[in-house]
Amino acid sequence: MNTLFPLLLSALTPIALTSVYVALRAWLPGGRQGNLHMSVLFGAAMWLAMMSSVHHGPYTIADMRGAILVLAYLFGGPIPALVSLVIGAITRSWIGGPVAPIGVAVLATIFLGILLLARWPDRLVPEPGAVSARALATMGAWASLNQAAALWLAHAAGALLIVMPLTQFCVTMIAGGMLILIQQKTNLGRKLNEQQDLVRTLLVRDRASGLLNRAGFWLELDAALRKLAGSDDKIVVLLISIRRLRNVSVTLGPRLSESLLTQAARRLEAVVKNPTLARFDDGTFGLFVMADPLDETVALVDDVFAAFRRPFHFHGRDLHLSLNIGISSSSGDHDALETLIAHGNQALARSITLGENRLQVYDENTVVQAVRPMKLEVELRRAVETGNEFLLQYQPKVHLDTGKLHGVEALCRWHSPALGQVAPDEFIPVAETSGLIVPLGDWVLHETCRQLVEWRRRGFVPPVTAVNLSAKQLLDDDFPEKSLRCVLGHGLSPSQIEFELTESSVMTNPNLSINVLNRLKALGFPLSLDDFGSGASNIGHLKALPFDCIKIDKSVIDDLGASDDAEIVCQAIYGLGSAMHLDMVAEGIETEVQRNQLRKIGFTLGQGFYFSPALNGDELATGWLARGYRSQGAESAL
Repeated sequence: MNTLFPLLLSALTPIALTSVYVALRAWLPGGRQGNLHMSVLFGAAMWLAMMSSVHHGPYTIADMRGAILVLAYLFGGPIPALVSLVIGAITRSWIGGPVAPIGVAVLATIFLGILLLARWPDRLVPEPGAVSARALATMGAWASLNQAAALWLAHAAGALLIVMPLTQFCVTMIAGGMLILIQQKTNLGRKLNEQQDLVRTLLVRDRASGLLNRAGFWLELDAALRKLAGSDDKIVVLLISIRRLRNVSVTLGPRLSESLLTQAARRLEAVVKNPTLARFDDGTFGLFVMADPLDETVALVDDVFAAFRRPFHFHGRDLHLSLNIGISSSSGDHDALETLIAHGNQALARSITLGENRLQVYDENTVVQAVRPMKLEVELRRAVETGNEFLLQYQPKVHLDTGKLHGVEALCRWHSPALGQVAPDEFIPVAETSGLIVPLGDWVLHETCRQLVEWRRRGFVPPVTAVNLSAKQLLDDDFPEKSLRCVLGHGLSPSQIEFELTESSVMTNPNLSINVLNRLKALGFPLSLDDFGSGASNIGHLKALPFDCIKIDKSVIDDLGASDDAEIVCQAIYGLGSAMHLDMVAEGIETEVQRNQLRKIGFTLGQGFYFSPALNGDELATGWLARGYRSQGAESAL
């Protein structure tokens, strides 16, 4: 009994260790503090095992010290194992006895053997926390062999040489197996929690920028609105649209465009310093602030605009991005989430229609102003599909000296049954942004060809007719061939259709646009640069592009006769065009003074209300084509 009781108590110590280990793994933090608690746990277990089993007498060694060291190393780590070793050695020396040195030595050899086995080429423990049954059995066997050797050196009875090491090995495997199951369950729970956190993050975070996404923003805003229920505080929502990204994507490719957008998001994040900043889609961001009065928010907006005035240094070039911002704020009765977002979207839409780098704060008028473009797009889409709401009018281009007809420009007009007469300045931008400009442009070209054939059928000589091209049509690589098929299909020559386009439309994608223009020129279509002198003109581009004619913008013509500067600009443009052997048409002539001044400078062709407004096909035929290309107003002015 003197041996059996200490043996049973010592054997139960590792088993009891598992219960405490479960509690520690459940609530103690990791890191240094976790090492401290594990060291205390295994050190206490070592002390208890030594005190319960080592006694004076003929049988001086009957303990589970090896099991404690193996479990401490595998499930606690080197530091708890070292602490257990030190406590065991001190306790054994304090207990004393004739074989105390043997007890201390066996602790040391077990510990050193465990270290060597852990670092063996086979890597029994490949990484912290990865405990296998193989590692447990190998280290447990090593500890039992050391205990058997210690018992033999202490001249223990023959039965103990077998029973004690075998008992220690069995206890090590039982306790270790329980701890492995606990560890696997804990690790699985941790991984599940990590996966759940990752899923939550993916649901509410934008992967590219790390900001909140639309769903995350809505959740944050909804929580803020609930928190403010019953108070007088206000929430202000800012929706920010970064412009020109589509041009960057077309020019540099979507991958570099996404990289640029990430830079823009970082700059925006640095300015607003707001955890609610979210990315909704390619170029739209949102955030909300607690701000009353609204002036504080406007000050923040000023900082945002100032930050984006600086260029982005990107792949060896400076790129400028512009912004539009819409603002809405909660009212005293705390608007619903959807209402607040809808008001912000309406303000943003109105801001975009006003031009780049504009701010719009929501008010009642914004609703009408924001809904109008949406109605326009709906009705425009229907009109393009039916094709029976548009008509073409033709404005003459005349010789300034003789008043004879030189050609005409086809201008699209739209009378909507739902909206009435819609000005081109209103529906053309909507067609551009919605992509409807491409089918609308196709309709204009077909209708122009049909009208030329109709004039010819009636016995008139069809004039050269200019058709306006959009940037999106220039991005269609098949456009030259499609245009040629349309013209030839009506029995016309390409020389009878002139394409007019602005410089900005070419610069959307210069390489593709220049390629398309060169092919149009090679097929025989005349090309004209519209709005020259409007402020966006570049002489270098003019030299590189295959134009036959430049049209002087109306803004240059307006001050002729009233400003010497206007005359100087016109003279410079005339000199440039003459040197490059280009035809020149002065647009927007409205007075006889302007006409005479242009003739004096040297211009030979003009267009404007002074000669004629835009006319439908029948009016042009009876007013110009039937009378030998001469107007009464022009003749009287000679």
